[in-house]
Amino acid sequence: MSEYIIDGRTKANFEEAAKKLRLADTKAILLVSVGQRYHEGDKLRATVELLNRSEFKQVTIAVADTLQRSNLHGLSPEEAYTRSLREGGDWLERNAKMLGRLSVPNEVLRWDEALTDPDYAGFRQRIEHAYENNPLYRQAVNATIGKFINRFTPRNPEADTEKAFRGCLEYLIEECPIIMPMWAHQGYDYVIYPQMMTAAMAETQRLFVAEEYPGKGGWLSLRFKKRAAAAEQAA
Repeated sequence: MSEYIIDGRTKANFEEAAKKLRLADTKAILLVSVGQRYHEGDKLRATVELLNRSEFKQVTIAVADTLQRSNLHGLSPEEAYTRSLREGGDWLERNAKMLGRLSVPNEVLRWDEALTDPDYAGFRQRIEHAYENNPLYRQAVNATIGKFINRFTPRNPEADTEKAFRGCLEYLIEECPIIMPMWAHQGYDYVIYPQMMTAAMAETQRLFVAEEYPGKGGWLSLRFKKRAAAAEQAA
């Protein structure tokens, strides 16, 4: 049984700039970070309603489960992989009914499927090369890692920051080639996520998508707010 309350009080919209975009008949990915509350309960319901209103031609639900293994500190690589894979399966089972409300054509993509995609290795090599040889790209990636560590260490004052840095770098070097160049190459017009792009992702988009895949790989940030009636009741 889910611990997340679904009360119908939340409404989802895309960021202000997206209101000028024509989303109907485009192809999008809903990127899901397993474990984040904005992919559960009432916010997930609101997201599904928004996807239906937007009339996308096709939506892929990308469950970034095993990507999270790099963030599971204190576990062996095998244990971290097993746990992250299980949590992805649990998320799909827990939210199957909600995802069933999607009226637009849709499919589910697990992270391991993206990692074994024939396109992945080539894009990853380009990302690794950029990190090693492009100072601006390395700066963007390291800045993203720095923000994570600044949030992580106050909660874990005894954490090994060097190990945390390596884990974050592994995470980003795996994540960036899939979300930006690979999905743009595969024809996805938009990636939908509740947060703004990180510096690392924005620089990946600039270097590997903007000129090679014009019009693809756009980033749509989700915004959530309480409906007016709910806000009045809470006041």
